[in-house]
Amino acid sequence: MEIVLLRLDRIGDFILGIPSYRALRQAYPKDRISVVVPSFVAELAQACPYFDEVYVFEALWLFPGQSLARRWESAWKLIEFLRSKKIDLLFDFRYQSRLDPLVAGLSGAKSRVGYDLGWVSRFLTVKVSRPESGSHQINRNLHLLNEFGVTTGDKSLELWTHPKDLKIAQSRMPSQELLPNVPRIAVHLGAATPSKRWGAESFAALLYEIHAQTQAELYILGSEQDLAFVHEVLDGLRCPVVNLVGKLSLLEMGAFARECHLFIGCDTGTTHLAAATGIPVICLFSAANEVEVWKPAGAKVKVLTHHPECSPCGSHECLRTDGYFCMDEIKVEDVLEEVKNILKSTT
Repeated sequence: MEIVLLRLDRIGDFILGIPSYRALRQAYPKDRISVVVPSFVAELAQACPYFDEVYVFEALWLFPGQSLARRWESAWKLIEFLRSKKIDLLFDFRYQSRLDPLVAGLSGAKSRVGYDLGWVSRFLTVKVSRPESGSHQINRNLHLLNEFGVTTGDKSLELWTHPKDLKIAQSRMPSQELLPNVPRIAVHLGAATPSKRWGAESFAALLYEIHAQTQAELYILGSEQDLAFVHEVLDGLRCPVVNLVGKLSLLEMGAFARECHLFIGCDTGTTHLAAATGIPVICLFSAANEVEVWKPAGAKVKVLTHHPECSPCGSHECLRTDGYFCMDEIKVEDVLEEVKNILKSTT
């Protein structure tokens, strides 16, 4: 049987779907399972042992600023691709855009499972009710499978790194020998949108105080898109850091993070990546998203957030005009206290 999963969204979405991919493989151990992902997720998908093949597709209707014509053109292109594959069973995990169930419904798959978003879902063979309000994204992904009869009690995350990923990460660092009992902390400064980003001054103050009070080795992680903000944070910083921004792939970052005592980051894919390794994580979470739905998963994850009356706003940029910004409510001293508490138990 040919099974295809549509996983067209971001890094964090893919990671929070891991329990579902595992459950599906356990339910269909001998069948062929493929996944469709955007290019920036392909590395993770290709490392996942639950897929036989990974198809890369950029769903332009999920990209801001695209014209209506471009969105429809992109959707039809994916429909044509899926219809060429003679699929027996297709799952679409998204429920935010009306184009998602339409693409799944017109895919030509014999069985087409997706969320019921109204008339656009008429071509699905199994229409699943929208996720329960407030349920975590891991549960929302599993809900889709449960309605098809695939169940699991294992909601743990995984990250499939190779020893070569760690070796490459280590080769990007300056030659130095760590002193005994010196903690190693990975920090991701960026965020996908301004509404999810902690302030540059706050990050700079935190890095300085961490080093001053713990003597920890600080490693800055991120992609090339984070470079401008990283330079803003590090410019004039009066403590040593190792800047690895733009130098590591996702799996290399994951392999390196696994060797650290602690990871600190905002609501980003990289923070979900770190949580999947099982190390302690401090997540600075804005009011843009529902924290109970989208927070990183794991027993060692600590989320710092505030709940103003405007949350969740779902906005890329804060829309308030009164000077209030939810991320400013997360204070340096609060994060520092969590850092010291975690280091006491891990070093």
